[in-house]
Amino acid sequence: MATHAQVAPWAMRLVTDRLASGAPTYARVALDAATQTARYFDSAGQPIEMGKHGTNKTKNTASKSGGGDGDGNGPRPQTEDDTNTDYESD
Repeated sequence: MATHAQVAPWAMRLVTDRLASGAPTYARVALDAATQTARYFDSAGQPIEMGKHGTNKTKNTASKSGGGDGDGNGPRPQTEDDTNTDYESD
């Protein structure tokens, strides 16, 4: 029976160590009882934004569709056909 040398999968050469992380930018985390979400606060007790999303603030925006479809009957009126949740900064 022939023996084969163990070869690491080709993608393993792409693996790197995790990037070093610094100290967190927040001083305290608390659970908002009403929304059951984490709230982050700085050392002065002010809420701070974490990441690309706002701190628990959302607003809804609706997409509109309509227009002609090439059937020769002209454009159709635009209608709101869905609602997307966008996150806004504090």
